[in-house]
Amino acid sequence: MGRLRSLARRVRDLATGPATPLDVFAREFPALVRRLPRDVDGAVEARLCDRLPAMLDGVDRDALVRRVPSWAKVALHHLERDDRDALHDAINHGLLDVRRHPGGLHEGRPVIHLPGWDDPTIPREAFVLSDSQTPFAGEVVRARVVGDRFEAVVRAGFEHIDAEGAVPDLTVRTPGVGLEYSGETSGHRGGAATWRETYDRSTWRLELPVSTLGPEQALEIDLEVRLADREAQGRIELVAPPEPTGAVITDVSLERGTVVVRGRGVRETPVLESASVRLDPIEFDTLGSSFRAVFPGRVDRWGRGPHPLPVGEYLLVVGGDPVPLSAELVGWPTDLADGPLVGHTTEVGLRLIKPRRPDENTMYGQRDLRRAYAALEAPVDRRAALFQCYWAEVATDSQAAIHREFHRRDPQMRLYWGTVDHAVPIPEGGRRVIAGSREWYAVLAGSRFIVKNTEVGAYTRLRPGQVYLQTFHGQPFKLMGRPDFARRMAPWRAEYEATDRRSAFWDVICLPYPEAAEYYREAYDWEGPAFDRGLPRTDGLLAPDAEQVRAETRRLLGIADDQTAVLHATTWREDLSRGQNTSADPALLDVRALAAELGDRFVILQRSHHSVARSEQRHGSGGGVIDVTDHPEINDLVLASDLAILDYSSLRFDYAITGRPMIFFVPDLERYSTELRGFLFDFADSAPGPLVADAAELADLVRDTSWSSEYAQAYARFNERFNRFHDGHAAERVVDGLLGWDER
Repeated sequence: MGRLRSLARRVRDLATGPATPLDVFAREFPALVRRLPRDVDGAVEARLCDRLPAMLDGVDRDALVRRVPSWAKVALHHLERDDRDALHDAINHGLLDVRRHPGGLHEGRPVIHLPGWDDPTIPREAFVLSDSQTPFAGEVVRARVVGDRFEAVVRAGFEHIDAEGAVPDLTVRTPGVGLEYSGETSGHRGGAATWRETYDRSTWRLELPVSTLGPEQALEIDLEVRLADREAQGRIELVAPPEPTGAVITDVSLERGTVVVRGRGVRETPVLESASVRLDPIEFDTLGSSFRAVFPGRVDRWGRGPHPLPVGEYLLVVGGDPVPLSAELVGWPTDLADGPLVGHTTEVGLRLIKPRRPDENTMYGQRDLRRAYAALEAPVDRRAALFQCYWAEVATDSQAAIHREFHRRDPQMRLYWGTVDHAVPIPEGGRRVIAGSREWYAVLAGSRFIVKNTEVGAYTRLRPGQVYLQTFHGQPFKLMGRPDFARRMAPWRAEYEATDRRSAFWDVICLPYPEAAEYYREAYDWEGPAFDRGLPRTDGLLAPDAEQVRAETRRLLGIADDQTAVLHATTWREDLSRGQNTSADPALLDVRALAAELGDRFVILQRSHHSVARSEQRHGSGGGVIDVTDHPEINDLVLASDLAILDYSSLRFDYAITGRPMIFFVPDLERYSTELRGFLFDFADSAPGPLVADAAELADLVRDTSWSSEYAQAYARFNERFNRFHDGHAAERVVDGLLGWDER
């Protein structure tokens, strides 16, 4: 590989001349800085500091401003002053991710307000965007054919030049093409403009005779943009979307609580499907070749009552095949809104998005809202609490139990739930606020109690009088915090992620038993208070109505009294992560094959991890399998089942409260424990059931659970060690502690 690189450089040098010191610096220095957060042993940083004087030798400092990315110039400033702590702090606060920060024009040059912008000792030149950071950026926002005319809206500008009203001057180099400024934004629809393609309002409209596109129905237009001291050229291809043959959707609308789909060529009754919902039409009419299908905008998925449809991608399906959209709908996306449903058409169907205002669904809007939230000075409402689970897709876990106890004691208490949409069922007495909306930020700033089971956003500013309770989402078992982060991060980065980014926000934490505090001291340097007499999430498993919940859940899921329900629940795998808290399914067990082998007396409840659910992967129901990945309450599934097939999930600690058999299917145990994650204590000692590596052994173990007697003593020791404080009253103790917070 080294020889190939050397050869490539020699070829380049023949074409452009020998590389200058600035060429070498611009190529090597930023690449090394990029590696610093993952510099586990510090070797990269040591090498960088050692080589820096030689790398800078002969470099033209004036030319460096336009050649080296802004974040690298800020890093250079800190390194030249041998201030590694300042560099680490800047990286920890997003130095390497320019998308997180606002920008502007400073003295006629585009700059980005990276960490350190408010420090007058850092030269403003360090924040100037380089030429490589501001290339031409363009795309077609919408395009369609109307009669003999072709219409389009295009976006053309610079990447990362982000300033109010910073719209470039545009010159069209292609003869016969004219553009008129429109200034619209489409960032809420996704695509390139979702967050930080900062030419978001640099949009122009054009109209051409269709004949201009030629027989290929396509035309490339050459553009030049100029702004401040920058200019760039680029090309955008205009394409007339082809009209599909056969069945086609010509219109999608949200009307009075329904989804209405119109088109032609569909005779068979269609369904509307997403990863989590399958809807039959409440009306389906045909007239000649035309059809109209009306679907409910609300659905009762799990016996919690009708709720608006959840966010997701929806397709119209006939006979197992999706019906395509017309060329105009594909090329000319339509924004849709009807009360709690907000969305737009896509190239393949309907996308329902977070039901927020358009600006709240863009990075521009979120950045402004967070700035306003940070500056907001409002009194803390001592009778208000904000609850949120995971990334706002459910209302469960210890949050739900604590909510119910607050509501039992004070029905007038203002109990807010941050949810991703209106489809999430919330407990009785709850008040919904859509996460990331203006209302949500106001509640975040003004609630006395903030109760979450994942970390808060880095922008969070806890006001005097607020109490943040971190409940976590299960018992500690997997390697976590600093020891986990340090396996793939530089020590200073791991320290930041464990403390400043997490435990520094906590006021109090929830623990299943007092000894667990040691794990959090080691992982997060936590020396603060803890409610350490049980996790409220387990209260429902021991509630007086537990048997009633079991019977009702089985009825709703269609499980017969004489069927054995097997709960199969797995955790995620770090090597399958897709980013943004999503992951591919491990797919280690073929649940349909197991269901077929078990026969009709058994049914498998398939519960995929929530990170897999976010990737919109589902096993689907049928053939002896009920996919309960989207069920809103895991405790109901635990109660409804008769035994469980688990892996390293902390669900086993909760499941053991039922006393029912557990089988541990762990074919990747060695790899998971040594490469992927690791454990705080030995897995085998905390798994009171057979450890199975071969799926062929599972059916016999499920059919005949007489083996469970062999694990009775281990099971008892397990519950004594991990569940001795779980008595159905953990939420009461936590609420006692919260209401008496000022009396500690």
